[in-house]
Amino acid sequence: MAIIGKLSDMCAMFAAKDLQGIYAYLLAASKEGSCEFDRILATTGEHKVDLDSGAFAIEQSYCLKHSSQAFYETHKRYVDVQLVIKGEEIFSIAVASDCVIKDPYNAEKDLITYHPPKHSSTLHLSAGMLAVFFPYDVHSGGLGAESIGAKSVYKSVVKVPIDLLDPRL
Repeated sequence: MAIIGKLSDMCAMFAAKDLQGIYAYLLAASKEGSCEFDRILATTGEHKVDLDSGAFAIEQSYCLKHSSQAFYETHKRYVDVQLVIKGEEIFSIAVASDCVIKDPYNAEKDLITYHPPKHSSTLHLSAGMLAVFFPYDVHSGGLGAESIGAKSVYKSVVKVPIDLLDPRL
């Protein structure tokens, strides 16, 4: 059950004490002119930033790819909290129980990869939008080269320990 929305509308999700530092980081990252915002826009590739409560952010930029190049994944130890800072991208999402595993769980990378699903939904995220993917949300981002054009997206993917976000909403 992915959660998608504007960061400004999702503050209640971060009300717990252990999540307040993560929310403060996300707010700073989305504020034009902040050092976090500027650092993300200057990023080529990836840059890791340690946060509170065992969480960390992967600040990144990349060019969008064609949907035929989609890389489907899930994670067991972390919830993906993905914030688009500049640009836009399309995500393809599916339920893990409906997907066929391509590569089994790699504990070192906290990663399971999947073959492209027969059925999926698409999400279009633009600057200021947040997508939260739980361990049963197979997701592939960075898509849209064919519909948005071959543009770059700048974002932060915060890896939040699963025990901090209870997915039983």
